[in-house]
Amino acid sequence: AVVSTQSGHYGRDGKMDILVSNVGTNPHFGPVNMCDEKTWGKIFYNNVTCSALLAAKFTPFLAQSGNGNIVFVSSVSGFCPMPFIGAYSVSKAALMSLTKALSVELASANVRVNCIAPGIIETDFSSALTSNPEILKKTLNNVPMRRVGKPDECAGAVAFLVSDDASYITGETVKMDGGIPVRF
Repeated sequence: AVVSTQSGHYGRDGKMDILVSNVGTNPHFGPVNMCDEKTWGKIFYNNVTCSALLAAKFTPFLAQSGNGNIVFVSSVSGFCPMPFIGAYSVSKAALMSLTKALSVELASANVRVNCIAPGIIETDFSSALTSNPEILKKTLNNVPMRRVGKPDECAGAVAFLVSDDASYITGETVKMDGGIPVRF
């Protein structure tokens, strides 16, 4: 990821209130121990490193606002790895840990850092699960609400986390998955 701050100002008076990092790459479908080093590196670079670099680059602007917020988009698979997407799941667990670490480091700068962990959301990324009616039916058997989530529902959770209503919340990951039982 290449991030440049040379292009000008951010927000009002060079301040920025919100950074949302929504990255998801999974070029490997299969067992974790069958993921080659190059693919593993790509998954972690895109899903974790890019978010860390974005946060580092924009933290000064977020701190200047006096009420900065970072929200990372992880996955419910970070809580409980799902079959055949284990490498992706491990990267999303790492993103939750990044959330915890940065929340402690940035609290004194008045920057809150939180995370959402969506389940199956109606996007291109989940189309392998949602486009085939037979696969979708099997998938929804594991979702107590028996439906796929919508992107607007994720946006609503992010809007809450960056609002004044969540001003005492930092370092948390909000699971939004239709009630999928997970462990961590």
